[in-house]
Amino acid sequence: MRVDPIFSDHMVLQRDKEVAVWGEAADGEVIEVECAGRRATAVAAGGGWRATLPANEAGGPYRLAARSGAETIVFDDVWYGDVWLAGGQSNMQWPLRSSAGGAEEIAISGGCPLIRYYEVPKVAYDDGVVRESGWRASGQETAGEFSAVAYHFAKRVHAETGVAIGIVGCNMGATSAACWVAEETLERDPALRVYLDEFRAIAKDFDWEAYEAEERAFQDAFAAYEAAQSQGKTKEELGPVPWPPPMSPRSFMRPNGLYETMLKRTAPYTLKGFLYYQGEGDAHRPTAYDKLLEALIRNWRRDWEDDALPFLYVQLPSFGCDGDPDGDAWALLRESQAIVAERAPHVAMAVLLDCGEKDDIHPADKKPVGERLARLALARVYGRSDVHSEGPRFEQMRVNERGEARLRFRCGGGRLTTRDGAPLVGFELCGVDRVYVPAEARIEGDAVIAFSDRVPRPIAARYGWANFTEANLTDGFGLPAAPFRTDREGRGSPAASEFLTEN
Repeated sequence: MRVDPIFSDHMVLQRDKEVAVWGEAADGEVIEVECAGRRATAVAAGGGWRATLPANEAGGPYRLAARSGAETIVFDDVWYGDVWLAGGQSNMQWPLRSSAGGAEEIAISGGCPLIRYYEVPKVAYDDGVVRESGWRASGQETAGEFSAVAYHFAKRVHAETGVAIGIVGCNMGATSAACWVAEETLERDPALRVYLDEFRAIAKDFDWEAYEAEERAFQDAFAAYEAAQSQGKTKEELGPVPWPPPMSPRSFMRPNGLYETMLKRTAPYTLKGFLYYQGEGDAHRPTAYDKLLEALIRNWRRDWEDDALPFLYVQLPSFGCDGDPDGDAWALLRESQAIVAERAPHVAMAVLLDCGEKDDIHPADKKPVGERLARLALARVYGRSDVHSEGPRFEQMRVNERGEARLRFRCGGGRLTTRDGAPLVGFELCGVDRVYVPAEARIEGDAVIAFSDRVPRPIAARYGWANFTEANLTDGFGLPAAPFRTDREGRGSPAASEFLTEN
């Protein structure tokens, strides 16, 4: 008998839900699972078994035991609490030890032993090798390897709820969302099939000898770049990072690969919900991203057998895109992310427009990311009406007789203001020529008045619309306004733009 490696000492089991426990055994074996007085049995078939423990309230420590005949496997220091899966690419993977303030957090991390972390083994392709992992309690020897975003999320939620918080880290840098969904999910939608078609064209009649030479050249170039960087050369001197690596049928970047080798193997570990920080790897197809992300959400919920499982995700922050700060690829991708928040059920998006770095795709400070996700969880999932979780959201545009655009916002944070009290920036207007120009702007109650001598009769407005932007509208809690454009052609509209003369 074998219990799946995701079960170990120090694990967190989801409170108030039936809990799935599974593993391998010879066909016909009867397995009994027990934890905190709850029992379940299963009969192995097809080499595997799955038992479902009745729901239990938060608490611990307990012992979980799985028995078959004379054989018993026991796990100690088991707690019931809330379990969240933290998915995405490098910014979710980024460890606490490498983040801003990480050393200080690690020094006090032993004070939060009920924050537990399980790292899904990173497996690019199935080579038959079983890679073990295990749950770890937060402490000075362990917390440095936790996802920094997930750690700060867990710390805030644990402080507010008092229950154990378990994080299942299932992420890998430089990946597209297409890496994390099933092949049939991509095949089903013509707009998403392009991810498979591109890979299949590469994999057809693949030349491994040519690939190995290309891979060696890539590794040499990457090593040379890192060596030059360690010697103090600036990014301007170095130029673009050698990326991406060459693709192969075993690449971690291939579509649906990591879904099979990582994500799928964690299901159906019983969860409270999902956390997700990704999108950088899909900026080359920004207007298709809403379909891709919605497909991923449906796919994951299907695997966890719960169509209402909460999905909380991060909207990409500002980034200079390697010398293209004024471009719009990331602006368009942020818009796609916002569309998902408008359309999909049981989702919420954390706005991070103010958390980016112009010259680094990996912002060092992960605390605001984790805490904003925690705010969303507390307000939307835990039902905490006293927790403010969203910044200003654009609702309506009107143009007065003086040619000023009045942009009204929904603002639950008390009032509109700016970050650090600085002058308001980030708004643009256009006329019938569709040429956007920067606009002067001021705050009046729940609205922003934007105007420009160059646009006497505005027909559309946008805010924070660039790869990198210093747009600074916030609410009284310091949460940023989400970027938007009023002329979202062909993709629905966040709100009607009305061209009325105000009295």
